[in-house]
Amino acid sequence: MSGIGPVEPGEGTAGDAPDDFHDDLHHDVHDVHDAPPGDREGGGLPRGPAGTPRALLGRLRDRCARHRRAIAALTVAAALGLGGGYLYAVRPRPPAPVPPPPPAAPSQVLELVYGEPEPLESTPAGSAFAFTVRARTGSGPPVTIERIGQPSRALTVTVRPPSPVVVAAGEVREVVVQIQVADCVHVARNAGLPFLEVTLSNGFQKEDHSYILGDRYARDLSTALTRACPVGRDEGPPAGS
Repeated sequence: MSGIGPVEPGEGTAGDAPDDFHDDLHHDVHDVHDAPPGDREGGGLPRGPAGTPRALLGRLRDRCARHRRAIAALTVAAALGLGGGYLYAVRPRPPAPVPPPPPAAPSQVLELVYGEPEPLESTPAGSAFAFTVRARTGSGPPVTIERIGQPSRALTVTVRPPSPVVVAAGEVREVVVQIQVADCVHVARNAGLPFLEVTLSNGFQKEDHSYILGDRYARDLSTALTRACPVGRDEGPPAGS
């Protein structure tokens, strides 16, 4: 007899499967669809054993997710760092401290005043004129009198105590000035406003300054020089003698 009829399930096919196998397959399919998202992977299919491609893909996705989170954290940290650096750069700064002004020039704070002529009997031998001057520093650092002189080449000057003489602020020091005549021919006996040349320093500045001691000093100096170099001294013998 020929013809095609319904194919009978063979041995070991689904048709011969026991009923409990069909029940298990039905439950597995429903478990896949009903599983929560956290339990699905790869299009809703359940996770396979650790060595299957599906499991490797899951681990790769987890690693990429961790890398994305790390990169995002680094990006945020870099942005915060840049923002903090910018805020630090543009922050308002206090004004720079103004350095204190330099002290005044020594001649502006040191006062030199003519005192009194020394008595003739106490004038050192060889000196035509000896007198005192009072030096006073008004403010600022101490002022040092390094030298006292005068402009005439016919005269020389020595002082007691020897220079340098330091005068602190508010202090008054007396200095004895001795004038010797080196050349009576060129002595100016009637100088109108004779002055002293003084070299001063205060640790910041050094300067040469001229002090005019006033009319009384001019008169006393002229008297002393006339006494030391009377008129006619150092002149040659009269003509025809």
